[in-house]
Amino acid sequence: MTNKTKAMHTERYLMAIFMALAIAFAFPVSLLSQEIEVKVEEDDEEDPWADHEFAYEDEVLLDFFDINREISKMRQETQEEIAKVADEHGLSMERFQQIANAAQIGQLGGGNFTDEEVEAFNNVAPVVTQLQRQMQQEAQEIITEGDLSMEKYREILGSFREDTELQEYVTYLARERARQEILEERKEEARRKLEEEKKKEEEEEEEEEGEEGN
Repeated sequence: MTNKTKAMHTERYLMAIFMALAIAFAFPVSLLSQEIEVKVEEDDEEDPWADHEFAYEDEVLLDFFDINREISKMRQETQEEIAKVADEHGLSMERFQQIANAAQIGQLGGGNFTDEEVEAFNNVAPVVTQLQRQMQQEAQEIITEGDLSMEKYREILGSFREDTELQEYVTYLARERARQEILEERKEEARRKLEEEKKKEEEEEEEEEGEEGN
């Protein structure tokens, strides 16, 4: 295969790759991908957001948060799979992106890349495109299964990007939900232990009564 033919193949794959990447990066989940730190205190704590009003109900914002956490996990898995495929063809992700960027601006033939690297890129590119499209499809399924329409999701996402207070509030809601879940688990554990102790006392009383009867 000549260098010109390789370049044509590369450009053909680039269109699909950049379209897939554009779709994938339409879901910026990094702001909601971190682990939520929870401080379990008394549940009569004052609400710091009591005087604030937002355009979306808390349940909807929590749904938005959960959706993005799932997408973040799925995107990380996809990125790891892409890196694995590139590595199998002798390309690092950094080198793969360098070739893609050079081809995009028409500088693939500048002598910065070997024929083997360009050929490897052309082998990896269709796999990357397929993985990215699959990720986009799965992201859409996660959104709809999370009881949000794509339109509603994008609407909230737009507000979330622009409003730092909304970002802080969504994080607060997720932390508060986790705190309440921990408190409920502790109450349930305390209830279970109390029932076990009561049952044990009743059994001991029955044993004592049986011994006295004998």
